[in-house]
Amino acid sequence: MKIIDDAEIERLVRHVFPRKRAFSAATDLHLNAHRPVVTFIHGGPDPFLDQQFESWLEGSTIFVSAYQLLNQLCRAGALPPGGYAVTRRQFGRYTSIGA
Repeated sequence: MKIIDDAEIERLVRHVFPRKRAFSAATDLHLNAHRPVVTFIHGGPDPFLDQQFESWLEGSTIFVSAYQLLNQLCRAGALPPGGYAVTRRQFGRYTSIGA
């Protein structure tokens, strides 16, 4: 499992999806400092969720799940497929994508 923090997700979202300017991983993904969000991404299409993700990018949908966001980042080549634990950045601790 790879650990990725909210600051890294925000950096990736700004780089991969520049039209999504107002994004806070902690707020938008409802991250809790004490409990990470765990998900497995494959990078493949998901017809049901892809339409909602596009609406989110355009601002008409207010919620996107961590799975949807990380899977789209994987499809764009920004993340490799696999298991992820999404955490809030812990001051004084360093976390990275690499496991």
